[in-house]
Amino acid sequence: MWHRRHSRSDQINRQRIDGLFPIVSAYKPGGAGETSLARILLTGATGLIGGAILHQALERDDGRQWVCLVRCANADQGRQRVAARLARFTDAFTAQRLVRRAEIVPGDFTQADRDHDARLDDVTHILHLAADTSYFGDDRLFQTNRDGTLALARRAARMRNLRRFLHIGTAMSCGADAGSLVAEAQPDPAARHLVPYTASKAAAEEALAAEHPDLPLVVARPSIVVGHSTLGAGPSSSILWLVRAADRLRLLPCRPESCCDIIPADWAAEALITLLLKPDLAHNLYHVSAGLPSRTRWSELNRAFEAAEPSDGVRTLSSFDLDDRTVLRERFRAVFGLDSPLKRTMLRATRAYFGFCALDMTFANDRLLGEGVAPAPALTEYLSTCLANSDSILEQFADDIEMFAPTALQAPLAGPHTAELPQAVVA
Repeated sequence: MWHRRHSRSDQINRQRIDGLFPIVSAYKPGGAGETSLARILLTGATGLIGGAILHQALERDDGRQWVCLVRCANADQGRQRVAARLARFTDAFTAQRLVRRAEIVPGDFTQADRDHDARLDDVTHILHLAADTSYFGDDRLFQTNRDGTLALARRAARMRNLRRFLHIGTAMSCGADAGSLVAEAQPDPAARHLVPYTASKAAAEEALAAEHPDLPLVVARPSIVVGHSTLGAGPSSSILWLVRAADRLRLLPCRPESCCDIIPADWAAEALITLLLKPDLAHNLYHVSAGLPSRTRWSELNRAFEAAEPSDGVRTLSSFDLDDRTVLRERFRAVFGLDSPLKRTMLRATRAYFGFCALDMTFANDRLLGEGVAPAPALTEYLSTCLANSDSILEQFADDIEMFAPTALQAPLAGPHTAELPQAVVA
């Protein structure tokens, strides 16, 4: 989901920030015809954002070639994995039609430096989304997210036509003490992180800059991705369950006027495509976030829930101290129960996500908007769409369960999402 710490006054030395990576001009001088010759390597095509990007790109069918590096035994198996993700955005028939427009290359980005597949040689753009997003396994996280990314960078260094390497990080690379309004800044090795995942993503950025200064590198850091602005919960229920659980619990680890920086998957996909393909960018580090224009206050979200799912008129949110573990546990027990491994894992996940909510962070997106990207719709604008096709909160938690349980719970409940639990490593 979820550099160097800036000062209390949120003033950032922009010259030092932009010094982290060379400013990138993605294309050599040329017209629109040149962009149509782009050959794009995508990692993470079977994940939520990767699927959203691929769906939008393949629907356009604009002459750009999309090459998906997928963990699979063979291309047919990989094609079915990608088609299954695309089917979350469209019907199954269309998904099968679209996936035929992409080139599937079996492989693992963490071993890409040993991959001599000639189909990778002529890649012009890399969009690196794949990552291990679990909340456990420190060593494995760093091996995948930092060391694996470096392996991909070493392979990228052999791509003679490479114009841009867009690395997808996380807005929480800033650490937990960056302040309430966070501007883009280089990772701070001494920053305090709430979970190893965000530390590993910050380490990947540091390592890329240190070991591959000649790559045409741009870093994009999405904030919290929840739902889809038109398809609602169809593509994924990840983190949506947490927002609904907070409403059901009527409990927050922060003030109701606090903010959360939430964006929909389709908007995030469009923003990332812009950063990938726009010929000239003013910066090399961007938040892909709601920012000040579109951030959501919990009090506003509370009213949106009431409008979408009217209660008895009393929908008061209470604040609690996250360090008081008893308050959340007892409220969770009263609302959801703690009579199954699934529910106990969900409590653990709720506490972990509440840790981020308590930070009350907004990620400045002036740079992104300056590239011509329209502001994101606020969650309050598409919440009713998400609720219209939502399963129960417990069923929706299935989209995130492997992030919190070292061994996935087997068939925890009957429902459409139990047949294929999400993989923590998206590739």
